[in-house]
Amino acid sequence: MNIINVKTKLDKGGIKAITGKFIDESYIKYPLISENTTVYNEHGELLLVFLKNIVPFKLAKQAYPFLRKASIPSGNRGMAAGDLSDYKVGGKIDGLTVGKIDNNRFYPLKKDGTLSNSPKSKQVASGIIGYMDRYARMPYCRATALTYEFFDEYKKTLPYIRYISAMFEKYVPEKYEIQKEYWEKINKDFRIDKTAFTTVTVNKNFRTSCHFDKGDYKNGFGNLSVLESGSYSGAYTVIPKYGIAVDVRNCDICFFNVHELHGNTELITKGLAERVSVVCYTRSKMIKCGSAEEELMLALEKK
Repeated sequence: MNIINVKTKLDKGGIKAITGKFIDESYIKYPLISENTTVYNEHGELLLVFLKNIVPFKLAKQAYPFLRKASIPSGNRGMAAGDLSDYKVGGKIDGLTVGKIDNNRFYPLKKDGTLSNSPKSKQVASGIIGYMDRYARMPYCRATALTYEFFDEYKKTLPYIRYISAMFEKYVPEKYEIQKEYWEKINKDFRIDKTAFTTVTVNKNFRTSCHFDKGDYKNGFGNLSVLESGSYSGAYTVIPKYGIAVDVRNCDICFFNVHELHGNTELITKGLAERVSVVCYTRSKMIKCGSAEEELMLALEKK
């Protein structure tokens, strides 16, 4: 295992300037990480642990069909979907007429010309499996639609997800224990069993702009893995504050602090190549969930 100690390369002003923007390889100040590596910052804080080709091919092969299927079109990725500074009110984004722009989200005009109450981001291929907490439009905890509607297919991904959790425990034990302790306080109906996760976000050929992950447990760690087909280059995962980047490829895992600003370099595909990134985490607000029966009653009350 290589060990790298890195120093801050961008101050708060520099971080603010690129938040919500796409970045290129000029922000990479250290050699690209592509072998087993642990990275610490100048304060001795763990930034990431990268494991090369560690997921058994059998588990990856079994999980891949549903994970790529779960990467559905989404207009709900906010800052990660990219900057809207090149768009104007009255123009079109993903076929919708823009009525108002608010940072990385826009409010489309409805058919009657009035402004929609539902903001959107640029459409990307990104879906969620596992469980979700309450929010304004759906004020009850639940299995995600992909999990509920395709449960038998979802179950085929569980050995893969559980393997990632087991590697999390083995290679990042301190962060794992902190996250697992929080996870255990969440109602068992809304936990992915035999893991330290409640939720998995699945992206396909999605180059994220610089963003901070939101909604996940702040003291935990992100668990990023990749499954792929075909040939491509780029899509490096960059933490620009420290000038480090990781080339996460097929069957690799990268455990890292997703509360640091991060994003991808350009993905360059050859033919019909696919890069499916899989992010496993625990959502912090799941702690407020009751049992499945209690949440069902909440859902029925809202209808």
